[in-house]
Amino acid sequence: MSSYNVTMTVGGASRQQVLVDEQALAQLQAEIGRRGAELERLKAAMETLSAVNTPARFIAAAMALVNELASRWQAERVGIGFLRGRYVRLAALSHTEKITRHMQLVQDIEAAMEECLDQDLEILFPAAADSSYVCRATQELSTRHGQNAVCSLPLRRDGGVVAVLTLERKVDRPLAAGDVETLRLTCDLFTARLADLYEQDRWIGAKAAKATRNGMAWIVGAKHTWPKVAALAVLGVTGFSLLVHGDYKIEAPFVFEATEKQILSAPFDGRLETVNVEPGDRVLSEATSGKIDALDRSPLIPLFPRRPVLVLATLNTYELRDRLISAKAEHLSNTQQANIARKEGITREAEVQMYLAQAQKAQAQMDLLEWQIAQASVKSPIDGIVFSGDLKPKIGVQLKVGEELFEVGDQALLRAELSVPEDQITELAVKQTGELATTSYPGAKIHFTVERLDPVATVVGQHNVYKVRVKLDPADTQLWTRPGMEGVAKVQVGRERYAWLWTHRLVNWIRMKLWV
Repeated sequence: MSSYNVTMTVGGASRQQVLVDEQALAQLQAEIGRRGAELERLKAAMETLSAVNTPARFIAAAMALVNELASRWQAERVGIGFLRGRYVRLAALSHTEKITRHMQLVQDIEAAMEECLDQDLEILFPAAADSSYVCRATQELSTRHGQNAVCSLPLRRDGGVVAVLTLERKVDRPLAAGDVETLRLTCDLFTARLADLYEQDRWIGAKAAKATRNGMAWIVGAKHTWPKVAALAVLGVTGFSLLVHGDYKIEAPFVFEATEKQILSAPFDGRLETVNVEPGDRVLSEATSGKIDALDRSPLIPLFPRRPVLVLATLNTYELRDRLISAKAEHLSNTQQANIARKEGITREAEVQMYLAQAQKAQAQMDLLEWQIAQASVKSPIDGIVFSGDLKPKIGVQLKVGEELFEVGDQALLRAELSVPEDQITELAVKQTGELATTSYPGAKIHFTVERLDPVATVVGQHNVYKVRVKLDPADTQLWTRPGMEGVAKVQVGRERYAWLWTHRLVNWIRMKLWV
């Protein structure tokens, strides 16, 4: 009896030992599986990190990262955004070379990233039933753009969030808990590298601002840095404006105009026959028509290579010549009749006087027609440049006497006319000096002297302005100056404190409004 009990006891102990061994083996297998999964996660993270480490610039590294993640995780879209101020701005989007800020997709992705940033949590959509975070913006991103499963992870460095990664997959393939852990490990590995490249590639102004802020924080303390710096800046600007004097200049728009110009008009009613010039061509007066060779050596040749023209246009004279022939015949006939009547004696003296009067009338008509025929060749009374008058499309058109044909002026003799606002005209005076610059050549400054102030205002754009004529300094006259060129002129008035220079117009406006 005792021997049987011992045997049973020994058999029970053996079964218990087998159960213990099976449990230890199961635990060992589970540990091996867990270690294998961790190794797989580490392998995936290191392979992704290698894609970030190769490029030397931020944009290239960011694009390589999001494309690698999209390929490895079979994602629809992967985006990474960096914190700029208080907002997240999308820096790279998978398979997208250029990001347009006003696109609805970009705005929704940034909204989802800011939602993750504000809560400093990993946001998953569809969310688990027991989740406590807000995912409204993430839900809108998924609903509007493909019904995807979305995962946003904050990227931390030095204890703070510097960026957010958002990954979208098909809604039937959401990220499992292991996938999120692998993605989190990957983010921890590449965040430092990508953040360094982001800071390195920022434009010099942003770098200077950050360096200034860090330097001022070191000087005045880490708290309330910018308010302190602003206070110091306001104090410095106030002291500068109250103690330092600057040049007081009145600024006004101007336009170049020729000091000597002529309007050439039609000498009689007739048809335009030929046109020999276009705007910009050089013309000669009859007084200097023999100086063409000398003018060909002028410094204006590079700008106006065509030879100067003497006859600008001609009018058709066929009708005038017919009338001239008729007038000559009438004059000859009346003269002959007067001679015949004179030979017949004093009894026909009245007829002689009548014929002589008609002959004089015909002579006057002949003189007028000959003058008009001579004037049919339109010539300029001065040497210069054709400012306006493109008449070639009007060849054959009937012209009226006095109708404007050309405007000719001397380009070398220019002056400027300023349009000064009425609230500043009282501070200008004749012989004041200044300088002006044209819109075409803003770097070339031309000095001038105030020559005349118009006493009556002119309305320009519903504002009263006074025209001020200035004389240009001949030493600064340039070959490229043209009548009609515009720009900005500044007249030197005196020296005043900067506080007065910056505020006097506002003070005058307030005094007018409040009547003080």
